Amino acid sequence: MTVKRMAFPEDLRTSSDYLRMAVPLMIERKIPPTPYNYALWYAHVQQISPELSKALLEEFPRAGSYDQDKSESLFFEFFVKNYLPNNRKAQNFVVSILTQLAQAVSRNVKGTEAYGSALKDAMEIFDAAVDQQRIRDMLTQLLTDTATVETLNMEFQLELQSARVEVEKLRRELEESQYSARFDTLTKIANRRAFNDAFAQALGMPDDPTCLLLLDLDKFKVCNDTYGHLTGDRILEIVGGILGGFQSETIFVARYGGEEFAVIVKDSLAAAQDIAETIRQKVSAIHLTKKDTHDLIGVITVSIGVVLARVGETPEEIIGRADAALYRAKDQGRNRVVTDGVGDAV
Repeated sequence: MTVKRMAFPEDLRTSSDYLRMAVPLMIERKIPPTPYNYALWYAHVQQISPELSKALLEEFPRAGSYDQDKSESLFFEFFVKNYLPNNRKAQNFVVSILTQLAQAVSRNVKGTEAYGSALKDAMEIFDAAVDQQRIRDMLTQLLTDTATVETLNMEFQLELQSARVEVEKLRRELEESQYSARFDTLTKIANRRAFNDAFAQALGMPDDPTCLLLLDLDKFKVCNDTYGHLTGDRILEIVGGILGGFQSETIFVARYGGEEFAVIVKDSLAAAQDIAETIRQKVSAIHLTKKDTHDLIGVITVSIGVVLARVGETPEEIIGRADAALYRAKDQGRNRVVTDGVGDAV
């Protein structure tokens, strides 16, 4: 089930109106006015989630139908889960951990309360009793109760330790999953998805210039057709390694798709042009040789389009200009850098 996060932006008057609508529905069904119950019925009268309203009315249609476990389950489903990682396994795991710890805390609290009552009873006996046997019996019982509380505390500590281990395991799995979702496994640099996020973030800082470089390996299809895809993959790996060496606080590199790469530069256009030219030179220094004889069979080159983002431009418009500059570089003979609106550099 996919549910949007609940939002309650109402002013005092509107929220008061919702209060007057929600409370009678709860009273009619004899639903305790706990915070999570109120949140559920407030959201129902607010009409922000048809799925929630349908579930509430089906589960609690009349007085006597209230079930605490079902109500808590709805609260977890429609509220808690929507603030957890956008990963079904992670959501279910966290809810499971929370339930497990809540049960452990409840057992511990009940055990402590029972122990407190036993101590109170013992003090009353000690104050009033003169029967030594009765006192001995009470001391024996206190020792037994003390051991029970100690066992509960040890079990609770083990529950916490188990939870820590499971949470750490999930954290590692989420990190690995996030890495896989945002990085290209072949070139070991960011992928198109990560580029989109980084580009939007860069454009969200208008006080600093943002430049974009689009790179395309020259005649890459011919290389693949002539020497095979394994050789093509090796070239992509090498280029990815070259670009990865430029990654910094002001430079973001990514595989844009196929044999295309993208570089975001949070610096001036002149600085971006220098970076593009350095990349061009480093790529052209790659000499393709046969694996068995090491004979030279070709030189790798790249064409690059460079643009400076303009005020008010959309990401698509900037990418479009960079792409146009890139293909002008192709038309002018490849293995060159073309900057939009400035001129060519070889």
